[in-house]
Amino acid sequence: MPFISKKIQKPFQNQFMHNQAALKNIEAIRQLLEKQPPPKLLIETLKHWDSDQNLYIKNYLNWALTTLSLIFLLAGLLFSGYYLIVCVVLFAFGLRYRIPTIELEKLKEELRLYVLEQTYQVRFDHENPPLNHALQDYPLFQYGDKDNIVTILLAGQLVIKEKTYDYSVFKYRYSYSVEKTDEQGQTIYESHHSNLWGVLMENFPFKGISISAAHKSQCHLGIEWQSSDLRFNQKYQQSGVNEFEFVKFLTPERLLALENMMLAFHSDFYVEPHTGMMCWLLNESPLDENNYLFQAITVTELAEKLEQLKMPKLQRLQDAFTSLLKTLNAI
Repeated sequence: MPFISKKIQKPFQNQFMHNQAALKNIEAIRQLLEKQPPPKLLIETLKHWDSDQNLYIKNYLNWALTTLSLIFLLAGLLFSGYYLIVCVVLFAFGLRYRIPTIELEKLKEELRLYVLEQTYQVRFDHENPPLNHALQDYPLFQYGDKDNIVTILLAGQLVIKEKTYDYSVFKYRYSYSVEKTDEQGQTIYESHHSNLWGVLMENFPFKGISISAAHKSQCHLGIEWQSSDLRFNQKYQQSGVNEFEFVKFLTPERLLALENMMLAFHSDFYVEPHTGMMCWLLNESPLDENNYLFQAITVTELAEKLEQLKMPKLQRLQDAFTSLLKTLNAI
């Protein structure tokens, strides 16, 4: 009997010791994160973690007791109500020994946000506020005949030659009706939803400029224009409100930068004629990320996954946008 008792106690003790080590690591990493070290230093510290490596919660005992409680529940329903008492007791014990994993999940999310924000110099807007009403009337945000909802996903800064450019990345969700004929010949309207993404920047140095590859009808301004590059003219619709402004804007250097932007994303570049609000509208999300933090079960693995954490499309967007902004410094 003592031997059996020890055999039963051992899994309890092993799970308890393992979880205590994991909880201690979670708290230690959170304290490290509160100091806000540079991402590289943070990752190096985690790589050379000098204490226990455990970074996952064991709830095997909870699963075993819950499974047993279900077996006794079935027995209680089929044979005797006394088994239901055992079912309740086992289930209660299972809950007592279960440790929630929410703190570990929160820590990984905090690490993810911190590393991405520091790496790309952005700030994620967790509440995704809607765009103000004045900007909702922007011509590029009128594709839907039902709903047109624009929300800000993140705000960022690009510093070029000591000059800071603020920008926002948004998501535009719109719904529209499509007329169809059913089997009885009746006209019906189906509702569809689509998403676009883009970049907004206020106080762009030029106004009334449109270079469009995708949504040409919405981007069209009063005056058609052709650049000096025949290949560029074949691929993109160009229009504006002032010929002199267009001549100033479409320098050879800026033309190359704009083409880099259009090649990076199939998109539209539009500057509102009155406010100078620049909108770079994209057909795909630039916020996809290589996130494998959920796979990390040790501190060293966590460091490796943080090192792999990238947003390649956001990097591509920043590089292409930077090439255009560099041409503005000469203004």
